[in-house]
Amino acid sequence: MKARTRRAALFAETLALRATDIGGGLRRGFYRSFLGRSLWAGQPVGLVFDYPPELKPGNAEIGELWLAGDYTLDGGIVRGLGRSPFDLSPASERWLQSLHAFDWLRHLLATPGESGLNVAAETILRWCAHCNRHPAATMAPHVVARRLMSWSAALPKLRDRIDNHNINLLLTGIHAQARWLTLTADHADTGPHRFAAAAGLTFSGLMLEDGAERLQRGMEMLTREIKRQVLPDGGHISRSPERLARLLADMLAIKAGLNQRKIDAPAQFDATLKRMRTLVGFFRLGDGRLAGFNGGLEMSDAELHPMLSGLRAAQVPAFAQRSGYQRVSAGNSRLIVDTGNGPTGTDGLSAHAAPLAFEMSHGADRLIVNCGSNRVHGPDWQLAARGIAAHSTLAFGSDMDDPFLRHGRAAARLGHRLLINDWQSQCRRMEDANGIWLDMSHGLFKNSHGVRYVRRLFVDSDGEDIRGEELLMPAINDTPFVGAPFFLRFHLHPDVNASPQAGGNAILLLTPSGYGWQFRTHLAEQTSLCMEDSVYMGRRGIPQRSKQLVIQSSLMRGNSVVRWGLRYAGRMGRGRRRR
Repeated sequence: MKARTRRAALFAETLALRATDIGGGLRRGFYRSFLGRSLWAGQPVGLVFDYPPELKPGNAEIGELWLAGDYTLDGGIVRGLGRSPFDLSPASERWLQSLHAFDWLRHLLATPGESGLNVAAETILRWCAHCNRHPAATMAPHVVARRLMSWSAALPKLRDRIDNHNINLLLTGIHAQARWLTLTADHADTGPHRFAAAAGLTFSGLMLEDGAERLQRGMEMLTREIKRQVLPDGGHISRSPERLARLLADMLAIKAGLNQRKIDAPAQFDATLKRMRTLVGFFRLGDGRLAGFNGGLEMSDAELHPMLSGLRAAQVPAFAQRSGYQRVSAGNSRLIVDTGNGPTGTDGLSAHAAPLAFEMSHGADRLIVNCGSNRVHGPDWQLAARGIAAHSTLAFGSDMDDPFLRHGRAAARLGHRLLINDWQSQCRRMEDANGIWLDMSHGLFKNSHGVRYVRRLFVDSDGEDIRGEELLMPAINDTPFVGAPFFLRFHLHPDVNASPQAGGNAILLLTPSGYGWQFRTHLAEQTSLCMEDSVYMGRRGIPQRSKQLVIQSSLMRGNSVVRWGLRYAGRMGRGRRRR
């Protein structure tokens, strides 16, 4: 009955969105026609505010790769062999939209010399000269919003190399897109795309001289999205740390524009900014980068620092109840654990199924990670990266309920969203002078294997002794799937070296800074410990080779228990350069 109800709901939502697509497509088609163009084309007006460029710092290494013809973006790996990316066949619609959103522009501006600046200016002007010829997907409201903000952040470095004629062309293009956004922002897809469109519309009102009406409309729309998408503790409803940080940057840019115009932001706006900053700080590990949960990448310290300037460690909470995460800080060690349920509907389009997974760092070194989000390959890779086996937690070898919408018309239109997201997750935290205990559980395996998973973690007060107990308990009124193999995985960061010890009962982990950690487990009957290949995609969404520690065992008739420990072994080497 439950499955039938779900199918009916998906069918109804698919039909409704199909109707919305048709209506939206007809409207946008008219706006792009000769007659409709008059509604958003017009004479240029002056720019009065720039997106603070420090909120969009670039990476010179990525910029150099771009100049060399490596146009890898979200949606695909594309290499141009000396040709402009705009002259190449797109790897996917997602790649095409990433290209036309121009977020990559900041990396060009970070390169030394004049080449990056020249290419950036030429590309923007070329886009403006052909603005009526670009594919429809590149005029989606969230793409236009991102493009306007990316251009605005680049302009302080580019103005001096654009002559008066081309400045007029640029201003005409910016003004036309701002007016286009006025017509289409309300039709953006629900979720982060709607938030981005609202932020872009608001920002365009601050950016241009004639923006008073757009600013009012944008703030009204943004206020609605804040209420729907930002949780009471400051997290984003998608539960993605990276998405939260990206939205925070846009809101800080809007705040700066309001301050310049001497416009008071609504009280809710300022309060939300404060909570969001605190949660972004919450998700940072010891290296200053974000933990990789629910489709998020690490982001660099250079990207995060401008958002968090002035945030004190004492302001960062120990847990984020509504977002569903726990943070353990002890000595130089940091752990962040996912203790929440999955987001529903469109908010679950990039969510991962990884209840009770954790990441761990010591000082500036990451040790235990999740595999991260694949940004460049197709659905098979992306779904595998979102599955439970790609995370540092426990999973069965087979027969688990598939948590994703994978096939059929519903998947084609609604995307590969989470279907099973009520994991019945629970968490209890205890602290004393000895350390911190987390007692957690979820019910994701109840239907498939008749057990409830309990994970107990202890971190001593020095952060040098971490112990875990993994327990599979027969669920009430259910019979365990006796003999089913299960795997407890600890994915290692690519910079960590691992080598077996003690006849295979222990594994020594060596960090880039030269510090050692010994991983041990009690090898009971039918239990084994080994190292296997893995991949890490937390840096740019591109797979890197790495290793994982895997404890394998089988489900018992009563409780099935696995115990392990991770103990600090001190400095064991000189340290080495991080990749």
